[in-house]
Amino acid sequence: KTRLVISVGGVAFSVALIMVLTGLYQGWRNKLGEYIRNIPADIWVMQSGSQELFHTPSILPLALSNKITGIDGVRSVKPFNARRLAIEKNNQELNLYIVAYDSVNDIGKPSRIVEGKSSPGPGEIILDFSQHKKVKIGETISIAQQELKIVGFSDGGDLVTSSFAFAQKDELNKIQELPNAANFFVVSIIPGADKNAVIENIKKISGVDAVTKDKFAENNTKIVTDTFLPVILVLLMIGVAVGITVIGLTIFTSTIEKAKEYGVLKAIGLKNRQLYGIVIEQALIAGVIGFIVGTGLAFSLGATVGQVVPQFVSQIRFIDVVWVLGLTLAMSVIAAYIPMRRLASIDPAEVFRA
Repeated sequence: KTRLVISVGGVAFSVALIMVLTGLYQGWRNKLGEYIRNIPADIWVMQSGSQELFHTPSILPLALSNKITGIDGVRSVKPFNARRLAIEKNNQELNLYIVAYDSVNDIGKPSRIVEGKSSPGPGEIILDFSQHKKVKIGETISIAQQELKIVGFSDGGDLVTSSFAFAQKDELNKIQELPNAANFFVVSIIPGADKNAVIENIKKISGVDAVTKDKFAENNTKIVTDTFLPVILVLLMIGVAVGITVIGLTIFTSTIEKAKEYGVLKAIGLKNRQLYGIVIEQALIAGVIGFIVGTGLAFSLGATVGQVVPQFVSQIRFIDVVWVLGLTLAMSVIAAYIPMRRLASIDPAEVFRA
């Protein structure tokens, strides 16, 4: 029983380590930019030289929407206004990218509300849930001399270094004072229209650039994916190597320690292939139990740590569970196979002489 617990514990620890790192990698890669990908649009239009929301500002005249609407294949054009600001509250710094909620054009609303109101009213703001440790619903924050009351938390707007927030269009106009301009336009095209042709026609307008929604989402997450994801990928590879080593050594040691018992089995007539079957079966049992325990531990850690550290964005997919299970079973068999040759050479007489 003690050997089984040790084997299961070693496998469970390794599985949990691999799965947590995999979940963190997938979470950052897939969930960053989730809000942008959820905005109903086909094309993003911006000022020439701008590439994304946060570091390359874009200001376009509102009248430009009429020119874009007149392009063949365009179904609708909506202004998208937002402004990045850093504020301080409760001795904590909040890096916010405040999006203008325009109820008339149905643009700029939060993706999913996890707590509080579904949309901001006058003098109100909705923050991303990643900020819930710093501020609470009902508190007031001061932004560019404007007082806004926190009325809810949304999900899907965390960008690690900053997060989306949502206020009414009039409130944002008071902050950035651009009543006759838009930062971006989101364009929907007619079903069946050539998206690339529409983009090329939009680019013909002086001082304007345009990209697909997927490309725009990629541009907005590029800094994080290029800077942090390679580091997490290296840690994941190290975690897989450590996990494989732990699984292998644990089951190998457990098998070797039972050499005397296997010698007794050979003495009463069991053939080598029967011993191999017993060894592999026990290794797989330890691997499967350890996998189940480790998977449960990984999901628990992902949920718990995510509550304490909102930037710990974990997403464990079904396919990740499958390949970690395959890796665990493969290493269990390999780790059991290595000592098989030693078991085959055991002399039953040596067991009884001992």
